[in-house]
Amino acid sequence: MVELSSGLRDRDPSQPINASDLGLEGAELVSGSDDDDSGLPGDAVLERVSFDGPPEFPYVHAHFRSASDDQDSLRVDLHTDALRELSHLLHLRHTWGTGSTASEPRP
Repeated sequence: MVELSSGLRDRDPSQPINASDLGLEGAELVSGSDDDDSGLPGDAVLERVSFDGPPEFPYVHAHFRSASDDQDSLRVDLHTDALRELSHLLHLRHTWGTGSTASEPRP
């Protein structure tokens, strides 16, 4: 989690990570405002990640900000595919999911 948080914090602001980059457009919101129930907008920008549960098998959450939503952040659960893509986009090497291979940083 520390590496993901650092990677997001240190990332060039001109290269945001959007919900659509992680395959999360339309994902069900865990919290935040969503008046039309359409889910997470594809252009929502990832601001931070958080987790709860045991460190060995955490429940990871992504917090997004949408240009059309100036209230609370939009929170969704991150699952294996999105975590692998996030690690790739941040040029990190992690192993997500049971029996999975490490996500390799790509050029």
